[in-house]
Amino acid sequence: MDLGLKGAKVLVTGSTKGIGRAIADTFAAEGADVGICARNQADVDSAVAAIKAKGVAAFGSSVDVSNGPALKAWVEDMASKLGGIDVVVANVSALSIGQDEESWEKEFSTDMMGTVRLVNAAMPYLEKSKAAAIAGSRSSIRSFTATRSSSPSGPWRRRSAVTPSLPRASGVGRCTACRSD
Repeated sequence: MDLGLKGAKVLVTGSTKGIGRAIADTFAAEGADVGICARNQADVDSAVAAIKAKGVAAFGSSVDVSNGPALKAWVEDMASKLGGIDVVVANVSALSIGQDEESWEKEFSTDMMGTVRLVNAAMPYLEKSKAAAIAGSRSSIRSFTATRSSSPSGPWRRRSAVTPSLPRASGVGRCTACRSD
């Protein structure tokens, strides 16, 4: 399939395994250059090598997205190496499953604030793009609801996606190929 993404510059957080890796691989298969991050450098190195094998530029670093300065430095480094940013995909989740306050704080810091910080750090580059997009997996971009749940997947299971409102609120266009609405 040709989604017209050849040459796009894409950042994907939490992208060495699972959904994040599939997202990074799909963008690479479409000809996009990709910047990735995860917490384990060996996993990042392996994923970068596999993505490069698809014939695109790929770069990556070990980053904990709950660390704001480190996340901002990663975005700036990737923008420099890729020559800008066209798409950011927030895919990280703390996957903290407890009902205690510490679990809530860990999830909020990683899932919500990691996404906010990612978008804020990338915005100067996205504003220069002719086809900017912000996307997130359902595990990473959520808002609170008042419902309590005994779900074993933790506090964030009780959130609803806010992905469609982020691009409108920021003034950045949406990737129609990636829309879920």
